Amino acid sequence: MLPETVNPHASLLESDSPQINLVRWMHQCELIKRYYEADYVFVVQKITSGFEILVSAISEIPHFTSGQTFDRDTPLFLDLVNAMPDGVSLDLSRYATGELPVEFDDCVGLLARPILWPDGSIFGCLCVLSHNKVENQSLNSLMLEPFQILLQQDLALLCQSHRVESLSMRDRETGMLNHYGFIMMAPRQLNLGRRFGAHAGIIFFELLSEPNKSQTITERHHRMLGNIVQHTIRTADIAAHYTETLFVVLAFLDNERDLRHIVHRVEKQLEQQDPNLKVDHSFRFFTPDTSTKLGPMLTLAKENLHSWQQEQKIKAQAATENTTETLVE
Repeated sequence: MLPETVNPHASLLESDSPQINLVRWMHQCELIKRYYEADYVFVVQKITSGFEILVSAISEIPHFTSGQTFDRDTPLFLDLVNAMPDGVSLDLSRYATGELPVEFDDCVGLLARPILWPDGSIFGCLCVLSHNKVENQSLNSLMLEPFQILLQQDLALLCQSHRVESLSMRDRETGMLNHYGFIMMAPRQLNLGRRFGAHAGIIFFELLSEPNKSQTITERHHRMLGNIVQHTIRTADIAAHYTETLFVVLAFLDNERDLRHIVHRVEKQLEQQDPNLKVDHSFRFFTPDTSTKLGPMLTLAKENLHSWQQEQKIKAQAATENTTETLVE
């Protein structure tokens, strides 16, 4: 399987991953073009909207340029990406008029090899297009294999990088612990706190923009809340950027009232730094004699957050309906 953070249907042109060097891919296309004395050489990726040209060799007539897309139902590209790993060699003159995109007009020979993600799913294909018929088809198709392997190795490095990053214990966006780091560190700290008789609490925070104010929550806002949370908690407490929108705190305290104090301090500091933002929160309090494990504690605290948010939506809808009825009267 591919890492969860890799979207195989998102264009690599929108990715800033250093593992994928599209300039190097373009140079490979140039080498292939010179070797085959071809007219066009390009790499196609299958994305949500269709088939997109990622890179291509320089040509006199720029028919296949980076970013150019073809319809997802284009029969030719469907055949190419679903071909066997050893590729295909096609005589395009056999296609009827109108069956191929206009960019393929006057082209006769086509060599192609499919490119796969590390899990074997379709990435796209490497195409060599010429106005002349391909000679020694089987041999010429075989010569594309090293380039096919090179591109697939880069995709494997991309996936490996995402896996390593997901196993990292720190969140790149805020510098806090991430979900993995929290799951690794918090149980030990929880057991230690219980051994010393400390009460514990789980708090979830989620940023929201103020109603009636069109403000988009960005990475900067998440960093802001992360810094506020880290400066609010004590040394023994553990905070993490748990998901894209949620922050979690495992706090050790004297009584349940202290949880409300932590929430109040976070809300107050957030209001001082950006009055247009507010923070949703939920928490659960656990005594030292509680045998509940960390996982169920997190689930209970998250359920509180979802329940509270549903209540707020119902109240907001009721208020809107009352306002509408008043205006009608």
